Amino acid sequence: MDAGGTTPGMEEVEPRREQRPRTTPGAVVEGRVRGERSRHGFALTLSPALSLKGEGYFVKLALIAALAMLAAGCGKKEADKPAEKIVNVTTAVAMKKDLTVTESAVGSATSLSVAQALDPTSVRRGTFTIRLPFPEHVARQLRIGQSVRLTSFDNPDKAATARIKEIRPALNSSTQTLEVIAELPAGHEWYSVGSVRGEVVLNVHRGTTVVPEQAVVLRPAGAVVYVPEGGNVKERTVQTGVQRGGETEILTGLKPGEAVVVDGAGMLSNGAKIKVRDSGEAPAPGVATEKK
Repeated sequence: MDAGGTTPGMEEVEPRREQRPRTTPGAVVEGRVRGERSRHGFALTLSPALSLKGEGYFVKLALIAALAMLAAGCGKKEADKPAEKIVNVTTAVAMKKDLTVTESAVGSATSLSVAQALDPTSVRRGTFTIRLPFPEHVARQLRIGQSVRLTSFDNPDKAATARIKEIRPALNSSTQTLEVIAELPAGHEWYSVGSVRGEVVLNVHRGTTVVPEQAVVLRPAGAVVYVPEGGNVKERTVQTGVQRGGETEILTGLKPGEAVVVDGAGMLSNGAKIKVRDSGEAPAPGVATEKK
C-alpha cells in the first residue's frame, strides 16, 4: 500500500451510476394511446411502456390527441330534430267594395224633449232635440242638414233619422269635442229618455280592397298579411286605410281576389307551414299541431 492508501497493482473503481434515457427536443413518445369517454369529457391515456425517439414530438402528439378525440366524437348520437309545427288557419278572399266611413258619438236628449216625450197628454210628440259631442276633426267635416242615424241603448234595433240643426263652435277643452245639435221632426214615434247614439257618414270609398280586420297583423316592419302558397305562407307588407265594421281597407300590397289568412294569422311568420281548415272543423283556429 503506498502513501496514498492504495494497494499496488489495483485501480480505483468509480461507483456505477444508473443511466436513464434522456429526452431531447424533437423526441416523440411511442406507446399505446387509449381514449376514454366519461360524463366529464374525454380522457387520453398513454401506456407505461414508452420509448422516446424520432423528431416532431409536439406535432405528432397533437395529431394523436386529435385522432382520439375524433374517434370519440364519432360515437355521438345525432340530435333528434325538433317536431315540425303546422298552424291550423282559416282564410278569406280580399274583396273590392264600397266602404262607408262613419263616425259616432253618444249624447242625450234635451230636457224639453224628454219632458215632451213623457207627457201623457201629448197625442203626437213634438220635435226631439239631441246633443252629440263629436271630436273636433269629425265635427269640422259635418254640415247643417246632414242626416244622423239615432239609436237608443235600451232598444238598439229601432232607429230614426234626424238632421243636424247646429254645430256649436265652442271647443270643450277637456274632451276636445264640439257639440252638434241634431233634431228629429215632430210626429215620430221614436224617442229616448237616456243616452242616444248618433252616427254620421263622413265619406264613401268607392271600389276599395277590404279584408277582415283579423287578417292584418302588426309586425316591426309594419302591417302585414299572410298569403297562402301551397302548404306555406308568404308574408306581405300592406298599407292600410280606414277600419270599419270589422273590415280593414287595404291601399297597397294586396289585390282583390287574393286569399289571406284570418284566424291564426297572429301565430305565423314568413314561410310558416299551415293547414287550411273549414269553419266547422276542429281543432280551434290558430292551434299548432306537431308533425313528426
